[in-house]
Amino acid sequence: MPPDSLVCRENNIVTGVKYMKVKALLAIVASLSLAACAVPDEAPRHGGHDHGHSHGHNHDHGHAHQQQGGINASFNCENGLAVHVRSLSTDSIELRLDDKHAVLKSAVAGSGERYTSNTGLFGKGAEWHQKGSEAFFAFTDPYGNKVETSCNAR
Repeated sequence: MPPDSLVCRENNIVTGVKYMKVKALLAIVASLSLAACAVPDEAPRHGGHDHGHSHGHNHDHGHAHQQQGGINASFNCENGLAVHVRSLSTDSIELRLDDKHAVLKSAVAGSGERYTSNTGLFGKGAEWHQKGSEAFFAFTDPYGNKVETSCNAR
């Protein structure tokens, strides 16, 4: 029968080897998890925006695309309004509606592009939130009524 010190030393070696294997396995799992989150440097892009997918066909979906100079598009709204949107700079747009117009400044948006103004079309607030060929338009009319409508690019 081996002495107690030899048995104890063998148990420590076995425990140490098991610990090192677990530690190495955890390091490998962590590395693979991080690698799975990596995004390629060049995702497929077209028309100035990213759809996040590529499956070998043309992506001309009729969106109101941003050109080199920014947005320049016309929209028909559910409430019958016709709105023309034109970029003035990287952070402002002009909305034209009949004989009225307003300049809106870029604002934080969860997605798409959002522009707001405290003076709006009739001297009151306005908001334009556009994503692709769809937009949400809110403003206060001359009578103080809050108007909200959805619009689609023509």
